[in-house]
Amino acid sequence: MSADIVVYGPTGLVGRRVCAALDAAGVAFAIAGRELGRVKEWPEAERRTAHADDPHSLSQVFAAARAVVSCAPMPVSEPVLVAALAAGAHYIDLGGDQAAMHERYEHHESTARKSGCVALLGAGVDCLLGDLAARWAAAYVCGDPNGDCDGDVIRDEPKPRLADERPLDDIAVSYVFDDLVLSPSGQRAVFAGLHARGLAWRRDRWEPCAPAAETRRVNAGLAMGGERDVTSFPGGDVISLPRHVATKTVQTFASTTRKRATQTALRLLARAMPLVPPRATEALVAYEPADDEYARTRFAIVAQARRGFTAAQVTVRGRDLYATSAQLAAWATRRLAARTAGPLGMCSASELFRPAPALRELAEICELAVEPSFA
Repeated sequence: MSADIVVYGPTGLVGRRVCAALDAAGVAFAIAGRELGRVKEWPEAERRTAHADDPHSLSQVFAAARAVVSCAPMPVSEPVLVAALAAGAHYIDLGGDQAAMHERYEHHESTARKSGCVALLGAGVDCLLGDLAARWAAAYVCGDPNGDCDGDVIRDEPKPRLADERPLDDIAVSYVFDDLVLSPSGQRAVFAGLHARGLAWRRDRWEPCAPAAETRRVNAGLAMGGERDVTSFPGGDVISLPRHVATKTVQTFASTTRKRATQTALRLLARAMPLVPPRATEALVAYEPADDEYARTRFAIVAQARRGFTAAQVTVRGRDLYATSAQLAAWATRRLAARTAGPLGMCSASELFRPAPALRELAEICELAVEPSFA
């Protein structure tokens, strides 16, 4: 296969957008999946049929590739990860599901490192942007206001864990949305997540926590309504951040409405959902948005770091959750496919990229607003 990049799962909502982002960047890529007959765009892209449950077909598809970006749902993408690493290709997954990220970091670290490749999970809005923004905020707290700017955007060697000698007190990453439009699979993932106990990082370990157990107040900027309540939820940043920042706690939060009463009602619903049989929630997932509706979504990611009386916040704002995630994944894939040296194994975004220059570059590509606020 001549293309250095393979997109697995190009027929879905995000897969089509990843292909469009690579095509717009002038990057040659191949597409792989089960039903490629539905893909009418990108006639010059090589096409390879492969099933996620068929390791032999996956290994053939990924042979000679430098990077594989998976747009398949995270619950079924693990064989794609295994096959990509076996083929000697970097692996990029847009999925930010906390439970899946935790399990794959634990089970595939050695395999990824021995393959001489990188596996980057959570390469979309959740949690690539949150990880980079939180690392930049943490760097300021540790005395580096420039966010590790020395060198290229992509690291050419591993960076020591930040603050090991004096851990931070707290890192919080909040995802704030206006007019949130989720795909059917995104809706199912939200409801499924409410039935599972999430994880928070406390006292140097991951500890179980109930959905919507905590609230706090954050300011996402005037464009997002100023101050608003956010409620704890199991985000992927809880898994990625302790890998490269020493901190006593890491927690993720979310808000889908500016109205405090509605946010309170949603928090109570989240607490009650574990009492509802999982099958019953399937009836709640019935809405399939039109393709152009996704552009209505506006989001802000507020990353806060604190140690003692020193605090920092980095806010990233944008619109269209799925288009932005696709552009982020395409950017990371291009960067990894082109690199000649750097960290290996299961890596988070900040282990691979320098936060401040990476966010500035992504701001141009994805039309994001990046606002550091240091005090």
